[in-house]
Amino acid sequence: MLTPDQFRVNEAWIVVRVNEAFLFVKDEPYDIYVLIDAASCYVFGHVLSRVTNEAPHEKDVEALFKKAWEAKNQWAEKLILTENSIAEDVFRKQAEQNSLSVSIVPLSDLELIVGPLKESFASDFIGNTK
Repeated sequence: MLTPDQFRVNEAWIVVRVNEAFLFVKDEPYDIYVLIDAASCYVFGHVLSRVTNEAPHEKDVEALFKKAWEAKNQWAEKLILTENSIAEDVFRKQAEQNSLSVSIVPLSDLELIVGPLKESFASDFIGNTK
């Protein structure tokens, strides 16, 4: 189990799908992926991805990384992705282009870092509670 205090600010960024249920935009199902700092849990931003077996668009992921760079004026050392993510390839490519190493972990290992964000999203944005 990973916790924020195991990281320095900007040491590692995490990409995680924040929604459990699909988000519908004009009757099309979407997933939302967020990029966050592992230590501070600061959310740099998000990208949408159509659920029909599509990863986020490369240009959107590139813009998300640029936004993170602008917030920190440096790249993280590592990008942490969850295993079995359809978005892995597009985020890995962007990480490697910016010299970030990539680690793949089970979502359960990130629960203490991303759990509060996912719960907040579910209750505040989607209107669901556990």
